[in-house]
Amino acid sequence: MDVVGSVGKGLGARYGSTVRKKWSEVVKSARSSYVCEKCGAKKVRRVSVGVWMCRGCGFKFAGQAYEPRVEK
Repeated sequence: MDVVGSVGKGLGARYGSTVRKKWSEVVKSARSSYVCEKCGAKKVRRVSVGVWMCRGCGFKFAGQAYEPRVEK
């Protein structure tokens, strides 16, 4: 059973299980879709580190590195 998903394939048996599980959560959150603040569609994806773009309306904005939420 592969607990860490696709991260386990890239890292193998290195770095310890705790680090692999945490990195798996980070990768999962970075690759998932989020709701656009402008149009409301669930099509916001990460373009690069801190840059997010809605594939529905084309709205591009800066956010956090692995999540589009901006802390105020």
